[in-house]
Amino acid sequence: GINAEYGDKTSPPFPRVDTPDRVAMATRRRNPLTGEWIIVSPHRISRPWQGETSPQTQDFKKTTSYLSPGATRSNGSTNPHYTSTYVFRNDFPCLLPPSGDELPDEEGEELFQSRGAEGDCFVVCFSPDSDRPLPLLSVEEIVGVVGEWVRMTTELQHYTYTQVFENKGAMVGCSNAHPHGQIWTCSFLPYLVQQEDHFQREYYGRKGSRLLWDYLQKELQKRDRIVEEGESWVAMVPFWAKWPFELLVLPKRDNVRRLRDLTSDEISDLARTMKRYLTRYDNLFSCSFPYSMGWHEAPNGSEMDHWTLHAHYYPPLLRSATVKKHIAGFEMLAECQRDLTAESAAERLRAADPENHFST
Repeated sequence: GINAEYGDKTSPPFPRVDTPDRVAMATRRRNPLTGEWIIVSPHRISRPWQGETSPQTQDFKKTTSYLSPGATRSNGSTNPHYTSTYVFRNDFPCLLPPSGDELPDEEGEELFQSRGAEGDCFVVCFSPDSDRPLPLLSVEEIVGVVGEWVRMTTELQHYTYTQVFENKGAMVGCSNAHPHGQIWTCSFLPYLVQQEDHFQREYYGRKGSRLLWDYLQKELQKRDRIVEEGESWVAMVPFWAKWPFELLVLPKRDNVRRLRDLTSDEISDLARTMKRYLTRYDNLFSCSFPYSMGWHEAPNGSEMDHWTLHAHYYPPLLRSATVKKHIAGFEMLAECQRDLTAESAAERLRAADPENHFST
């Protein structure tokens, strides 16, 4: 009959190859923020690749686009000749501010539920220069970017939730090469944030302490997944990382729930720490390292003592500047899987230069 352990009649046991961090065998790791499990298969890391390769991510070149200072955008609006971080309302927003009209609501129908969705959407141009993404900005310029995140999330706190994010590079769907991020506000709590809220609240109720604060203390003891540590911030490849070089960024002060809770010193140190780990990213494969990132902060409202402010970085690159991870097949239908262990990814990122950018 079929070998229950290996799944066929002929396959011998796969050799267990020793790796620097642990025996190379498949394991599952749980993400305590979402309850999701991830399969880790380090014995697959050397498998040959004859699949898709993507073009090298964009060079650091000056270009003119709708986001350039003084440019006329597609809706006819003209950008000012801005000299620092510039924020404007998105010309093609996903969500619209409240109009006063009655929103569709089908609460009574279990199988066809619908809710109104309101919000507002903004674009954040990091600087006037199209050839300088965040790792090439000065620390002072990055402080200006963080300052706008703080200002906007503070001004928009009448919404239920505000999402600050950046898509960097065409590989993750960025439609304009001028370095920029976005801010979307919601009249509702988005699903993934609901998951994090649920598991942080449940942990706090059981332990009386914050999930991510406790996790950070253990990572600071172990240190094998930490990539960058500043005075006030730590960037690490989380134990449960799904993406090959995923990062989780946490404050070193307890009870920081939102961006507007940050002190001026913490903002400055965030800018310094961010510049260093983003430089490591670019230097890893000598390219403008693509990623999707975003800040998760406590939803607006009371009873949020269980929350810890944090940032997620999800980069798709797997083994070079042109080979990316695909989530398909088993991962779309059953459970996500990764080859490179979080510990090995952190080791490779630590080996990348945090100060001297490859392009300079």
